[in-house]
Amino acid sequence: MNIHQKRIEDIQALLEEKKLDALVLARPLETYFLTGYFMEGVLLLVTKEDVFGYMPKMLFDDFHSKVPFVKSYAADNARAALIEKRDLLGVKKSVFEPETENYLRGKYWKEHGFEEFSGITSSLRLRKEGAEIEILKESCRIAAKAFEQLLPGIKTGDTEREVANRLDNLMRAMGAKGPSFDLIVAFGENGALPHHVTSDRKLRDNESVLIDFGCVYRGYCSDITRTFFHGTPDAEFKKVYDIVRKSHDEGIKALKPGLSAKAADKVCRDVIADAGYGQYFIHSTGHGVGLEIHEAPALSLYSDEKFLLDKGMSVTVEPGIYLLGKFGVRIEDTVLVTDSGCEVLTVAD
Repeated sequence: MNIHQKRIEDIQALLEEKKLDALVLARPLETYFLTGYFMEGVLLLVTKEDVFGYMPKMLFDDFHSKVPFVKSYAADNARAALIEKRDLLGVKKSVFEPETENYLRGKYWKEHGFEEFSGITSSLRLRKEGAEIEILKESCRIAAKAFEQLLPGIKTGDTEREVANRLDNLMRAMGAKGPSFDLIVAFGENGALPHHVTSDRKLRDNESVLIDFGCVYRGYCSDITRTFFHGTPDAEFKKVYDIVRKSHDEGIKALKPGLSAKAADKVCRDVIADAGYGQYFIHSTGHGVGLEIHEAPALSLYSDEKFLLDKGMSVTVEPGIYLLGKFGVRIEDTVLVTDSGCEVLTVAD
C-alpha cells in the first residue's frame, strides 16, 4: 500500500469515528495529499468504504493511469456527477471542509446538501511520515544549499530584487519548482519590516542583510531566514544578533513531543524579553510547514495551551528583533519533531 492509499484509509477511519458518511474534496492541495496527483479540476468523494474521482475528460487518462486505486470517471459536469453518485449510494451525512473551499464552491456544496465540517484532512497533515519526510528534507536542503552558493556573490550595488532572482534561479537549478513564497531580501532599515516587499533598493557598504526564502519541491515547502552584515558590524548589530541567535538556539533545544505550542513560543520570547528587547519581537515564534508554507501548528502566544507538539510535526523556529529605521534580525530554520527532540532540516548537507 502506498502512502496515498494509507491516507485515504485514515480519512475513512476519521469518517467512521466522527459518524460521517462522506467527504467531498475539491482543492488541489487536498486531492494531491490523498492521491499524489496535483491538478485543478479533480473532485474526490470519499465514503467510509470507497473513494471516487470526477474530472474533465482531458484529465481522465492521466489521472486514471497514475491513481489506479481511485475509481475515476470523466464527466462534462464533475460536480453534478459526484452528487449523483452520492445520492445513488444513499449517503446520509455528507460534508465539506469550509477552510479548503472558496465562497462560491462552498455555497454550491451547501445548496446540494453537504454540511460544513472542519479539520479532517488538516488533522492528518499535522504529522509527516514516510516518503513525505524525505521530500520535505530535500526541499529544505535545496534552499539551504542555494543560499550557501549565493552568499559569496552578494556585493555592494546589488539590488534586493537581483539577489532574490539569483537565489530563485539557484533553487530551480537544483530541482525546485519555484519559491514557496515571495522571497524577501531586505537591506539595512528594510530588515526592520518583517514582511518587507523586495525592491530595487541597492546594497551599501556596512549594513545588514536579511533574506527570508524557501522553495517548493514535489509539492512540499521549505522556509529559512538568514541575517548577516555586509561589511563590519557595529556593536548594536552584534548585540542584537547574539540575542536572536540565543533565542533561536534555545527554542530548537526545547522542541520535543509533549511541549505545548504556546510553551515553545515562550522559550524564545523569554530570551528576547529578558535581554530587554521584548517589545521588538513582533510576531509569533513559528508555524507549521508542509504542503503549504503556513499551516498548523502555530507556535504562538495565542496557541491553545492544550495543543502539544508530536513526532512528525514540521515547524519553523524564527525569533526576531526589529528596530524601526535601523535594521532587523531574524534567524529561522525548519525543523522536524522527533522521538525525543527535533531535527533541523534547513541544512545544506
